[in-house]
Amino acid sequence: MKILLSLDDYCKAYNLQIGVYSPLSYFVDSSDLISIAKEFKLKDGTFYPLPIYMPLRDRNLSNQISGQRVDLIYENDVVGLIEVLEVYEPDKDDLCIHIFGTKNIDHPGVKYFLNEPKYFISGKPTIFKSPSFAKEKYFMSPDQVKFEKSKRGFQSLAGFQTRNIPHRAHEHLQRTSLEICDGILIHPLVGWKKPGDFSKEAIIRAYKILIEKFYPKNNVIFSLFFSPMFYAGPREALFHALVRKNYGCTHFIVGRDHAGVGGFYKLYEAHELASKFADLLDIKFLLLRGPYYCKVCESVVTDKHCRHSEDMICKISGTSVRQSILNDNEMPDWLIRSQIANVLSKKDLI
Repeated sequence: MKILLSLDDYCKAYNLQIGVYSPLSYFVDSSDLISIAKEFKLKDGTFYPLPIYMPLRDRNLSNQISGQRVDLIYENDVVGLIEVLEVYEPDKDDLCIHIFGTKNIDHPGVKYFLNEPKYFISGKPTIFKSPSFAKEKYFMSPDQVKFEKSKRGFQSLAGFQTRNIPHRAHEHLQRTSLEICDGILIHPLVGWKKPGDFSKEAIIRAYKILIEKFYPKNNVIFSLFFSPMFYAGPREALFHALVRKNYGCTHFIVGRDHAGVGGFYKLYEAHELASKFADLLDIKFLLLRGPYYCKVCESVVTDKHCRHSEDMICKISGTSVRQSILNDNEMPDWLIRSQIANVLSKKDLI
């Protein structure tokens, strides 16, 4: 018997096996899924902010595979197996309210979740054929990042989550963290993302310029993070911190509207939730304000050290960069470095 995997399923199964999602090592069952959504914890009481679930893509198997050991198939290859502990039908509408705070399908995470197959399965996967991304130049496992951290002699390492190319606001956050920590793990997510986000190739190209030309060589570890994006805002900030702890990070940067989308969350709601659950995560949060360009200060600043009115402020965001590219607008140096802007085009948007 066999079940088919999407690329996202395959990524998640492999990540479970190599410790990316620790303490979780299995696809959640119905009790875990509800407990995570409603109480931020697994059914055994362990803190956990977002569910790692497994859709059953062939609903005809829903009455046949519970208790069975089945092969996992990706692109016609047997890549692993799983002993199915439960087949269940989640209440997706209710779960969306708890996980995303909405069931509005304009929210890309909600739309993605609601479009998943009707049934989910639980169980611990065993992957014996690694995904192709595990052989890519910029992929590092948690153990590899921790080894690199030790080799460089870092006592502290800040984790930086992004799904964008680096603009000036991100650069400000990264440089601020390097004033506090010995090094930084720049860890762009390159799994499933909403249409209009930047491609993996564009992110690599842009960060290669920033790291090689502008950052001290020894201070930055760069690795790609292959995992689907939830766009779950504050919850996802906690999840991203938990994951980076598994990569050896001692600190995690939470900026403005972390993992947010389309105004569904308050700008600093992730700061509030991170402060609430900080004691349950063995990592220190760097709760940093959103940088912007001030025409009077003539520099990238935040409201912590700039007094000027809104008409003097130029916002810096990935959205601004994407819109400029789509409209063929020249991007000012305060928004993004010209060296990076010059290597980006419309074809870099997925």
